[in-house]
Amino acid sequence: MGSLARCVDRAVLIDAAVSVSVVVLATWWWHQFRLGGLIYGLLTGTVLLWRRRRPVAVLVAVGVIAALTAMIEVRGTQLHEGMLLLSLAVATHAVLAHTPSLRTAGAWAAASLVGAGFLVNARPSATIADPVGVIVRPPVDLAAVGSSVLDLAGFGALVCAAGLSLRFLGVQRVTAAERRGNAERERAQLARVAVAEERARIARELHDIVAHSLSVIVLHAQGAEYAFDRDPARTRAALGTIGTTGADALEEIRQLVRILRDGGGGGDEPAPDHTLASVVERARAAGAAVELVVDGAPAELPRGVALAVYRIVQESLTNALKHAGPAPAVTVRVAYRPGAVELEISDDGAPSVRTPSGGHGLIGMRERATLYGGTFDAGPYLGGGWRVRARIPLISAGVPA
Repeated sequence: MGSLARCVDRAVLIDAAVSVSVVVLATWWWHQFRLGGLIYGLLTGTVLLWRRRRPVAVLVAVGVIAALTAMIEVRGTQLHEGMLLLSLAVATHAVLAHTPSLRTAGAWAAASLVGAGFLVNARPSATIADPVGVIVRPPVDLAAVGSSVLDLAGFGALVCAAGLSLRFLGVQRVTAAERRGNAERERAQLARVAVAEERARIARELHDIVAHSLSVIVLHAQGAEYAFDRDPARTRAALGTIGTTGADALEEIRQLVRILRDGGGGGDEPAPDHTLASVVERARAAGAAVELVVDGAPAELPRGVALAVYRIVQESLTNALKHAGPAPAVTVRVAYRPGAVELEISDDGAPSVRTPSGGHGLIGMRERATLYGGTFDAGPYLGGGWRVRARIPLISAGVPA
């Protein structure tokens, strides 16, 4: 909106400057004040203020004013032909630059050149008291006429070239703006699709988490009912497990629902035996030199957080295998902090070949981290290569640090 306002303001200033210039030139042409020039300049300058909005009407009006000025000349008020031609040139330029139809613009420009030729070669020597001289004038100098025609042709060519150049420049600007707008909308749509797909996969994982938690609750509830009279201690243990499992699942659901409220069912959860060690081993088997560093005592993470950690590490190793070159050296650091788990995956590959802004895998990792209120960033770092960092807070306050 700001750029549009600046363009409008600039156009208004240019139009005002053109109109003022016409008034000044018409009044003091060849450094001599002319009353007729002042009147002509005021009329023509006012009309030219509308040359962008109504270019054809402005050209017609300027032509009529110029013709009347040429026909009705009172002693001491005569204008030089150059002033009349300059006014027509400005109006013709506006027609070529701002008329929607190029064919229409060309026709009016040709008519303007014909009119300019009439003004130069058929200008009367009569006064207002001798209007017959408008049409018929004493012998014509053919050499002078030929020279005037050549001058008009060259002048017209310059005007046409300037007007058409401005016209095509405007078309190119509009086309470029439309292309940029289409590209931005396409990128936004692709990003929305990628986010929606990733949320759908997370929603499927949510289903598995809930199914697991409810299965545990149902089994312990049935066991507690069976042992209620026979084994009170076993019943109390089962009820405690039910409470803990339900509380953890409820907290996970509350966080997931905030983002997945509009999402569908989701993605592929790793098999029960898929751990960080197993995904590291698979990356090593694929040719990467992977070092797994664990800082702190491994905590029993909530199921959703564990899946997020697993997927972030898995996607980071996959990206390293794709982009870091053959046999990349990768370091996976997992730090169990009080109330959070921190991840850092770095490799020694060239960062210039990465495309972080358009990678759907990076979008998915960011979604997984932010889903649990965590943070995520990825990009090149000073030591060379690529680094992924994530911090995910632990949901349950009872998880050991």
